[in-house]
Amino acid sequence: MHSIHETLLQCGFTFPLYFQTMFVTVEKYSGPAKILLGLIALTFIGFGVSTVASPGSDYIVKVGDQKVSEHDLNNAMQNVQATGGNESRDAIFEVLVQRALLTEGAKQMGITVSPEQLKQIIVDDPSFHDAEGKFSQALLNQYLSQRYLTEDQFVEEIRAQFALQNLMNLVQNGTLVSDAQAKQLIGLTQSERTVRTVSFNPQEFASQVKIDDAALKKYYEANKKDYVIPQAVKLEYVALDAKDLAAKQVVSEEELRAEFEKNSKAIKPKREIAHILFPVEQDAPDNVRMAAKAEAEKVLAQIKAKPSKFASLAKQHSRDIASAENGGNLGYLAKDGGLLKEFEDSAFSLKKGEISDLVQTAAGYHIITILNIQDTPSFDQEKGRIEAELKQKKAVSAFNEAKEKLAEEAFNHPESLIETAKKTGLKLEAPEDWLTKENGKAAGMPDNLINAVFSEDVIKKKHNSEPITVGEGLIWVVRAKEVREEVTQPFEKAKEYVRADYLRTETARLADTQAKHALAELQKGGKPDLKWSPVSQLTAEQARQSMPPEAYGQLIKARPAKDKPAYVLLSDLPAPVLVEVQAITPPQRVDEQLVPAKQALTEIQTKNAYNSLLTYLRGNIKQQQGAQKVNNSATE
Repeated sequence: MHSIHETLLQCGFTFPLYFQTMFVTVEKYSGPAKILLGLIALTFIGFGVSTVASPGSDYIVKVGDQKVSEHDLNNAMQNVQATGGNESRDAIFEVLVQRALLTEGAKQMGITVSPEQLKQIIVDDPSFHDAEGKFSQALLNQYLSQRYLTEDQFVEEIRAQFALQNLMNLVQNGTLVSDAQAKQLIGLTQSERTVRTVSFNPQEFASQVKIDDAALKKYYEANKKDYVIPQAVKLEYVALDAKDLAAKQVVSEEELRAEFEKNSKAIKPKREIAHILFPVEQDAPDNVRMAAKAEAEKVLAQIKAKPSKFASLAKQHSRDIASAENGGNLGYLAKDGGLLKEFEDSAFSLKKGEISDLVQTAAGYHIITILNIQDTPSFDQEKGRIEAELKQKKAVSAFNEAKEKLAEEAFNHPESLIETAKKTGLKLEAPEDWLTKENGKAAGMPDNLINAVFSEDVIKKKHNSEPITVGEGLIWVVRAKEVREEVTQPFEKAKEYVRADYLRTETARLADTQAKHALAELQKGGKPDLKWSPVSQLTAEQARQSMPPEAYGQLIKARPAKDKPAYVLLSDLPAPVLVEVQAITPPQRVDEQLVPAKQALTEIQTKNAYNSLLTYLRGNIKQQQGAQKVNNSATE
């Protein structure tokens, strides 16, 4: 699993060192905070300068003094898609709003860095140093020119990044989990329960339901929305796929050798590096630092005794969540200053299979090993990769030309895709199924495609759509062959559906009522006549796998008192289930589970603290709608 930084580098992005520092910070988070910080970092990459025509015309929403514009949203979408993300436009917009809230909140809380400090960060960044290691204004100007930024804008951008980082650090550092809390979590989620159950099958109550036309009509009138036949369309479309174009590209031997010679000087040897991380904040107190070091030394001793256990111990002990899942493997990395200096120096001094001593960096303590060493490759070794890259470059050029031609032909023949298909050489597809918004979403169609299909131009005027980006390197133009308007079925046509729905609703209500009555009687000490299952042992893992989260949450709260069982009625299931919990057996080896339990609780508390902060900021920072829209056109 690659880090955000590695993935972006593979996509061709380059960053100054201060951005690399941000990505290192992002990687120490997990769950929603990590995703959010990653997207926040990405959205700063590639922003340009916008012009203002009139008040409100240059943004979708204004949060305090922070504007979120279509330009911001388009750049964020492109950057996220470049890393393999498939988040919707609405989801990315919500992240940008959260970024604006956090930026404004950091400003209101006085979390800032002075202009002098920020400029010093830029001067100290090796990305802007010449061959003699001195700051080069020319290199900085080149970088700013590529991103269409002034120096002042760049400084403000860094200020916003560090303010966000510091605010998120406050959220993260404010969540401290004790051993007692972790043990309580382990007890709740890892104990084994002695149980028996009884289910209340709704079908068994069918004979008690009285069905007549009056009852059915009343139910129909109360639930008319369930008997609406939605608007639907039969489509025809042409698809332009970059993969098809890539397969047709030809690269000569001369082109391959020229490309190899051009890039061979920049190709550096790489090492496949794995590590185990024991994080320690730079300003952590001595007792915290010593505890982390002691734990690291204990694991190091185990690895030195049996090096083959490195991967399994990394999965168990490393706090670098992304690499731990892969046995600590960080992938192939070059010695190019992209890593923390102490880490890089140690990693590139080791032989293959050798284990380092403890390596201390700004991130904490590391145990490092080298899985493989990749020397500078020869032409024959690189030939396949270079050929694929050159074909891809040619395919991109061909794809852009084909996309322009597709847009032109679709515009020139707005009421027919047949001519567009002929002129572009693309196949005209015409599925016979009716497409609704609901089944389109269920089939995984992207929102922008659904919006285009059901736009006025396509569904009302029966015109060709503009080219729509359906996926990476995939463009569609669609047209409606036939349209079925939305209509509510009259009672007589819907009667059999109404009957089935009414029976299902009433039997479920009767089953639930009977289950609640039985629960109340049991809790009073009664002994209702119930068909209990045999007594069995239920582990926490079995419970998590066999029931939805709400029901699982209800179960773990049921605790027997002395010699009396506990009863719980599980909801959110196909049928009500009454559970008698006779006994709870605590888990074994609790101390061995403390570290992962603390990590889980920390993540939960961080998420809750983060959500609370956002709720507070939403309630205290004014938001103003602008003229721009999240989904302004079908082609976005």
